[in-house]
Amino acid sequence: MSAGPSHPGAPLPQPLRRARDGRWLGGVCRGMANRWSTPVGQLRALFAVATLFGGLGLLAYAACWLVLPTDAEEDSPSLLRALASVALLAAAAAGLTTIALVAAVATLFGFGWAVAVGIGAFLAGALVLLPAAKPAWVLPPLIAAALPAIAVAASGAELMPHAGLRSERPERAAAIPSDGYRTGLGDLFVDLRELRVAPGAIVPLKLDTGVGRTVVALPHDRCFDVELTYATEGDGWRVVRSFADALGIGGSVGGNGAILYGGWVGGSGRWTRRSDDPRAPTLRIDYSTLGGELWLRDYPPGVGPLATPWWPYDGTVGDERRLRELERGACAPGAAERAAAARAAARARRA
Repeated sequence: MSAGPSHPGAPLPQPLRRARDGRWLGGVCRGMANRWSTPVGQLRALFAVATLFGGLGLLAYAACWLVLPTDAEEDSPSLLRALASVALLAAAAAGLTTIALVAAVATLFGFGWAVAVGIGAFLAGALVLLPAAKPAWVLPPLIAAALPAIAVAASGAELMPHAGLRSERPERAAAIPSDGYRTGLGDLFVDLRELRVAPGAIVPLKLDTGVGRTVVALPHDRCFDVELTYATEGDGWRVVRSFADALGIGGSVGGNGAILYGGWVGGSGRWTRRSDDPRAPTLRIDYSTLGGELWLRDYPPGVGPLATPWWPYDGTVGDERRLRELERGACAPGAAERAAAARAAARARRA
């Protein structure tokens, strides 16, 4: 029995190949469209949607690119071509990742305008080179640069391009800049122990910091009222702090928040401390940070606030009463009454 009549004139089904003409990237979608007479736009949309589900579409596209020959090659792809394709994919991924990191970091440090200029110049060059510049050469680097820059810009995050320690020791209120002090990845030390101001004066101090530590030292023997407005970004900037640690320029970065006269506050809010002196000047601090830490209190002349901001607690067990008195300071509420009572008790003992 015969298996059936043959039709020598019937066209054999063509094998699936990647197209060289009319392709955007690797020619996979165009080749499928040519093979099954399907609109190429639908296939591209299908791969794009599948990419949103854990990158499945991208993996499938890469697999087809590696396996399928082009319409000018033999049916069986050679091992050499497969290895070359893998190397090309790895190089392209590394290049796009570098572009994305550079764009994000540049925008974070306030150079988003440079990223925008670079993108504009790239598009202008692509338009000049049309039709030689194919979408496969233009779209991936454009997307890799634009998306991270837009994401960072939309978050409102900005770091000053500064690392290391910035130390300021103003002796007059007029020496404090109206826009305050800013830092990026480094620490900030504002020593106000020699600051001389008139009684009852209001001294504004703006602190805009990145991910480092900020120490504000007040005098231990002169009274200041403190009005603090603080805003910290919280856990959203762990990545930025990790980036600083990886670069080795944020070694002192700690948990964000503020330690005010030994007490901790976090998030955003207001904090006020009134001294015992009714004529004391007021230090009005506006503190904002991306993920840094603020230490604020009075320090005696022999103490290094930057080295031991947690003074008077040195980790050893000592006289708790003495520590409490030191922490209160000479200008804490009720200090005058306590001093007068101590003097009266001393006179009574001598009598």
